[in-house]
Amino acid sequence: MPKKAISELHALLLAQREQLLGEVRARISASGDSLGFANQSKLTDDDAAADAAAAMDVTMVIRESQELQDVEAALARIGDGSYGSCAGCGDEIALARLKANPAALRCMPCQEKHERTQDPVHKAGS
Repeated sequence: MPKKAISELHALLLAQREQLLGEVRARISASGDSLGFANQSKLTDDDAAADAAAAMDVTMVIRESQELQDVEAALARIGDGSYGSCAGCGDEIALARLKANPAALRCMPCQEKHERTQDPVHKAGS
């Protein structure tokens, strides 16, 4: 992969990391020490709604944290020279895919295969 493309993708990953860090920090900060469980109840005056809002807060922090780990892993791959190689087959990941998802670990065929084997709905239907 050309160095210019890696440089551009590196910049995208750094921007994505900053955005995710900001979102996680803001969500945790806005929720307080206990991720807002008690505060949500006071705001909504409805325990069920408060529980749902708190669960959404936790879910979003977990999702954003996973995305952040994926970005950090991609930055590490840039550092060690393995960035852009598919973890499944070893072939080069298409530049268009990396531009759409700079943290991509697999090429599309391998990603689809991975999702089929990891998805219990597809396993049950097989």
